[in-house]
Amino acid sequence: MNYLKIAIRLFTRNKLVSAINISGLALALAGSLLIAIFIHDELSYDRYHENADRIFRVTRNFLSPDGSVSLHLGLIAPPFGPLLKNDFSDIIESARIFRFYQSLSREESGESRKHLNIENVYYADPSVFKIFTIPIVAGDSKTALEKPYTMLISEATAMKYFGTLDVIGEQIKADKVFLEIVGVFKDFEKQTHWHADALISFSTLNDDAVYSRERLEGRSWGNNTFSTYILVNDDFDPDRTASQFPAFLDKHMGEKGNPELPHTWTNLFLQPLTSIHLHSHLDFELEANGNINQLYTMGAIGIFLILIACFNFINLSTARASTRGKEVGLRKVVGAFKKQLITQHLSESTLTALSALILAVAIVTMAIPWLNDFTNKSIQFSDYVNVSTTLVVLAFIIVIGMIAGLYPAFIISGFKPSLILKGRAGSVKGAGNIRKVLVVIQFSISIIMIIATLVTYQQLTFLNNRELGYAKNQVVTIDYDEQLMERFEAFHDELTKNPAVINATRSSLVPTDRLLAYQGTWIERGDSLVPTEISMKDVSVDPNFFDTYQVPMLSGRNFSREIKTDDSLAFIINESAARMVGWSNEEAVGKALKNGSVKGTVVGVVKDFHFESLHEPIVPVVFHGQKRFYRISVQLEKSNIKEALAHLEKVWSRFVSNRPFQYGFLNERYQYLYTSEKNQNELFIIFAGLAIFIASMGLFGLATFNTLQRSKEVCIRKVLGAPVASILQLLGTEIFTLVLIANAVAWPLAWYFMNEWLSEFAYHVDMNVMTYLAAATVALVITALTIGSQTLKAAHVNPATILRSE
Repeated sequence: MNYLKIAIRLFTRNKLVSAINISGLALALAGSLLIAIFIHDELSYDRYHENADRIFRVTRNFLSPDGSVSLHLGLIAPPFGPLLKNDFSDIIESARIFRFYQSLSREESGESRKHLNIENVYYADPSVFKIFTIPIVAGDSKTALEKPYTMLISEATAMKYFGTLDVIGEQIKADKVFLEIVGVFKDFEKQTHWHADALISFSTLNDDAVYSRERLEGRSWGNNTFSTYILVNDDFDPDRTASQFPAFLDKHMGEKGNPELPHTWTNLFLQPLTSIHLHSHLDFELEANGNINQLYTMGAIGIFLILIACFNFINLSTARASTRGKEVGLRKVVGAFKKQLITQHLSESTLTALSALILAVAIVTMAIPWLNDFTNKSIQFSDYVNVSTTLVVLAFIIVIGMIAGLYPAFIISGFKPSLILKGRAGSVKGAGNIRKVLVVIQFSISIIMIIATLVTYQQLTFLNNRELGYAKNQVVTIDYDEQLMERFEAFHDELTKNPAVINATRSSLVPTDRLLAYQGTWIERGDSLVPTEISMKDVSVDPNFFDTYQVPMLSGRNFSREIKTDDSLAFIINESAARMVGWSNEEAVGKALKNGSVKGTVVGVVKDFHFESLHEPIVPVVFHGQKRFYRISVQLEKSNIKEALAHLEKVWSRFVSNRPFQYGFLNERYQYLYTSEKNQNELFIIFAGLAIFIASMGLFGLATFNTLQRSKEVCIRKVLGAPVASILQLLGTEIFTLVLIANAVAWPLAWYFMNEWLSEFAYHVDMNVMTYLAAATVALVITALTIGSQTLKAAHVNPATILRSE
């Protein structure tokens, strides 16, 4: 209790230092707690499932002729699931889910039907309830999804569209069939890599009007659109099973008379369920995943914030030690032991940390809404208010307080009474050097974060402003519908009657999608076709595609509706494809080319454009007119967007009766490609600012102590005629030198880390010295502003005021 009284008395006597220590540590703790909450949330994905450690997802890759991976999918073909369970005894259950893309509706009154905009709808094997923990709140979990034409919906969906959970027996129309609701399941946890608002029985897909049994069970190895999960027993060895996959593929996919074994061009992999969210960035994930590298970055920032705040505490405590010399000397004279002095100082630092914690919790409570908005989450601070979390945080804070106060405690307890009482400060020898080192470390961290902020901002600006080779603005994309298959020309003509609509096209992919490679490409060499080791990507387009996206032809011609064979026997390639094959743009026109099983002729070459994100290089692409369409793109007049959208919806409703009009802007899809980088830049801006602010607070306190300690020297210099400028130089040179040293330390580290980050992009900015000079300038300006008031105050002090008391 005596230590507590002394600590409180010390706080009230040294209000500036106490305020800097407590507020600096509180800000650091608040930032670190927010980061810890985010990291905990990310690490908890899919761990709520009862059998999480025994669930795996099966993925599939495809190899180019040169052996490189051209595609790695999180989806596989439908026959694999049952075959895996049948062939491997360690697999207890397998389950497939398949996204439902059609519309749902229910009868409102008479013939009137209401579209149900249910976002996440999947066909699912009944075994999905044996693998995943999906509690059933209405209906029978043992028979759920066993019968065709049945479905379950989530609690939220039931309440949204029916106003009650008593929905069993209700009928919902799904495109061409009616589905009966047989149960309601509890809403999926937020921390899962896939969410379902409705589940439809997988056996419904056997209906030819829906999908067909042949496509499910036949040799549809190229139809990789199904997520497949397995539940294994406790003795399961994933490496052993994975080693048997090549033989498994050859057994089931091999064709008589074909010497090429399937495992030479494709393979299967097992991915632990709990690693999907953070470690999986495969093609066609069910939902956007997190990024383990982002967690590492945020964790490092959290640690840096705590370190900077602790360094402030150590710096200010050791600086203040000289003012406590007489106090410590007298305590030792009257019998205080070194252990008691250490305990006293540690209690002071621990009290500082606990005070900072209280303030930090208040800050976190107010900042949680910002965190949710920034991360697109729904975190509740109350979820973390429990006994175990509280004890962990308290223990952490006490440890932080002990560590931060340990060095100053030993400095103070090491004072020699005989020297102190004679007015000599030799007992704090070496403390000044420690303070210098800590200041350098603090500002090195801050400068690294400033550089990271500037580089990420430059790269984002580069990504947004780079010429992509196609028109992405005012382009609306819509999912294709089969009702348009034979009526698209009429749909197109009706759309373009309105001058607000410039053009419309359909394609298998749109720019910003991931390019896919199919069954290989053969090219003309002499009088024959030979397979090429070049991985050619494949896109199906109609004759309006290149006009809609304003991609210029370099040679040859575009596809034409007037030439009937263009939709089956003609190809257009990009200039990268021509160059890699060894053709000039003009030479390529008229060459024979075989894409998959289709043999035709190259009729044109288009200019290269960035189909994928700038993370990827421009690759060879074969465009063809085969009618494999999944997307519609509509180019709108810039000045009449609202009118164009209204017209588009009207025409859509006339041609497509079973699905509501839903659209997205291509430029928004493009921005989405760089969401991670955008968030990272915002993260650096916020926490770099916080780190600089905390470090500056410590620098301000340190400057205050330095001027107080050298006040007599300053006064004597002024009496002897020293100008204000020389006084400012005297007091500021040391700190500015430390900041310059911090730059020298930070620059090579920042260059290494940011160079590694930029290497993830096929196209990126080049770092230049101006970025580093700008960071140094920011650090020096902040330093000048931070210590300026104190040094000016000391330089203008009246010498008589100080020397009168000496």
